[in-house]
Amino acid sequence: MESTRLHGPGALVAAIPSLLGYRPSESVVVVSLRRRGEVGILLRVDRVDCLHPDIAEPLARSIAGRLVQDHAIGAFLVSYTEDHVRLACPALDSLRPVVADAVEEVETWAVVGDRYFFPGCARESCCPAKGRPVPEAPAWWGPPIEVASIPHRLATVSPDAQFEVDETARRRAARAGERWWAHRGDDVVAWRRRSYVLWRKAVEGMRFDRYPVGAEAGKLIEALQDRRVRDAVLVSLLPGSGKVARGVLDGSADDRVSEVLRTLLSPEDGTPPAKEAIGPAWNLLGWLTAHARVNSRAPTLTLCAVLAWWEGDGEACRGLLARAHDAEPGYRLAGLLECTVLAGIDPGWKRAGWQEVPSRLR
Repeated sequence: MESTRLHGPGALVAAIPSLLGYRPSESVVVVSLRRRGEVGILLRVDRVDCLHPDIAEPLARSIAGRLVQDHAIGAFLVSYTEDHVRLACPALDSLRPVVADAVEEVETWAVVGDRYFFPGCARESCCPAKGRPVPEAPAWWGPPIEVASIPHRLATVSPDAQFEVDETARRRAARAGERWWAHRGDDVVAWRRRSYVLWRKAVEGMRFDRYPVGAEAGKLIEALQDRRVRDAVLVSLLPGSGKVARGVLDGSADDRVSEVLRTLLSPEDGTPPAKEAIGPAWNLLGWLTAHARVNSRAPTLTLCAVLAWWEGDGEACRGLLARAHDAEPGYRLAGLLECTVLAGIDPGWKRAGWQEVPSRLR
């Protein structure tokens, strides 16, 4: 695949919209720089993800890993925003240390409107107070240019980033969850069944943009801490699960789970995820992650990782697993999925040679 050589920050900033095929907004674009000045892969991530500490670190690790795979010797990080970042750009600052450990040289720039500058630079000769005008891209660029790899998004590493939830809401959900968990000891199977019904109702509500709030969110977060409830939720997302998911709750269908899992693992029976089936669940898991305290997020993040892996997005899966391990070190389901990913095992539909599907979760 042909690569392109560009010289200087102005040329790179001017080239990015053409290389991506659109002008990014509220984004950070990472450009891989190879030897002899060649431009390698481009990565685009949502800028808001870089501002969440528990998202930014695994996101930075994923970016660094892609740069290493691309044999990059340097990286060019550009923040596109309308925020005031003349003195400093927190989004770039959150990524730079990890990326700098992976490549020899890192440059960070910001684009605001039609001006670009180096955040924090006070030298008038380098960065005038209002920044430098973004140069015009050469006319021959026109359509998007393929540069060693297509632009890649890592948005699925943060399904919760789209939801703004304050600490008061998290405390309210946590208290409701504690009360719900206290009822578990009375009749654990009945409790699991009620919890599963709550999940099913919440998923159905998501199809009409009805989000569980307060006590409802807290109950669901706490219910997913129970392994059988979590596994029933996972099984319910798979085609042909039928009554098996409900049987997982009391153990009566354990011997049938392997049949349902063939949808994930078997090249003969594997199928890609359907957006209409798992899209509402993905959004619900992101919503619950945003409402959960960090140490309660492992189940929701791991379930998201399973969906990302099923979709064929290994990088997003690894990023979500890193967040799950940060939330609860040693979380068993995350560890099992991580072993699957490290072994290079793709979902069944990919190993069967299906044409790769576009993202269905975003």
